[in-house]
Amino acid sequence: MTMIRSGIYVHIPFCKRKCYYCDFNSYANMEDSFFSFKEAIIKEIKTRKEELKDIYTSVYIGGGTPNVLPPIYIEEILSEIYENYSLSKDAEITIELNPGLIDEEKLKSYKKAGVNRISIGLQSWQNNLLKAIGRIHTVSDFIENYGLASKYFDNINIDIMYALPNQTFENFKETLTNVIALKPSHISCYGLILEKGTPLYDMYERNEIKLADDEFELMMFHYGAELLEANGYRHYEISNYALPGFECRHNKLYWMDLHYLGFGPGAYSFVGNKRFGNIKNVKKYIDMIYNDGHAVDDVDELSLEDRMSEFMFLGLRMMDGVNDKDFKERFGESMFYVFKDAIYKNMELGLLIKEEDALKLTQNGVDVSNNVFEDFLF
Repeated sequence: MTMIRSGIYVHIPFCKRKCYYCDFNSYANMEDSFFSFKEAIIKEIKTRKEELKDIYTSVYIGGGTPNVLPPIYIEEILSEIYENYSLSKDAEITIELNPGLIDEEKLKSYKKAGVNRISIGLQSWQNNLLKAIGRIHTVSDFIENYGLASKYFDNINIDIMYALPNQTFENFKETLTNVIALKPSHISCYGLILEKGTPLYDMYERNEIKLADDEFELMMFHYGAELLEANGYRHYEISNYALPGFECRHNKLYWMDLHYLGFGPGAYSFVGNKRFGNIKNVKKYIDMIYNDGHAVDDVDELSLEDRMSEFMFLGLRMMDGVNDKDFKERFGESMFYVFKDAIYKNMELGLLIKEEDALKLTQNGVDVSNNVFEDFLF
């Protein structure tokens, strides 16, 4: 398999209707902007081709809901990337799709454009729960769409969520069991995070919904991990599980703290010691690209300490942990020296374990991973 090098992220900021829990940079009812957005992102892709000269091993088209765009626009965007960037022969090309908006014409078009991995957002197997979190599809939409997608693609991720309002343990068990029965190559299993400014957060503030308590959420997480592993899915990152050979290369690139370029409104890039993001507003993004060729709105210069911290807390999200050889190669020092206090403290607490040159979270460490990560901040 190709060594992971650099990646490209393409942000499609449109959706049919925004889900109640979503705080991503996405907007509904903007069909009038589709064409000018497509022209702008193609210009951005072309303009920035000198920024990061490397072999790209993954392209990820996310959103929003990329499949609300006419499929020919996705073909044109990918074509521009192929023309201006060096991709590895077996590059992983992913597109996120929402059920209810998937059809044969789109799937054929994505396949023709070189897409070889798709990610479908199911979230739950119960229609009442889907409705409660603002999803536009039903379970039968998903089943029909998955059947269609698996005719064209053999590398499919399914997203599911737990700790949803009013979700019972039986609901989650049913979701997991039915998803496993479909044998997708990858399953992402996320706990709901309540974000300020979302309709779900407002409902919670008004006491209209009740959330799962920490203990119940942890029980669901453990049950999911055990069931998935028992069915051949390797738990390779806190929220991600894959059949052998199907780990998501693009997401691993983020956790390995490697370079990437992000195109589109609100998309971030990481090159050298800089992380920089585009303006979020779609109309302003389009205007800035047309006028200046770029739409950068936020630049963060990372210090050596920032980079060391990020390397640790991103890398520790993976079950294989962080290897000291990689840390030394990147920073010229041992992580066991730079972070000796944090490592000692968390090993004493039984939250981290050292295996040869690698440092990994224990099962207890995974349960309180955010507390562990905080100890690696300078």
